[in-house]
Amino acid sequence: FGLFGIMEKFSTILGPLVFAFAATTFESSRPAILSLIAFFIIGGYLLTRVDVEEGRRAAQAENALLLGVEPAD
Repeated sequence: FGLFGIMEKFSTILGPLVFAFAATTFESSRPAILSLIAFFIIGGYLLTRVDVEEGRRAAQAENALLLGVEPAD
């Protein structure tokens, strides 16, 4: 949750800055919207790289360690 919180705060600043920069540079909001769409595309690509099953196994192993039981396979 730490990385998620930091990225949320970072995006709160970066999104409006990119939008304002693109809108003033191109004197239109259309390129500004396209620049924000690029962030969604990049984020979607990064989400495809996440191994959910590996994360689930790591979380189950950590829970088992904390509870003092054998991890479920």
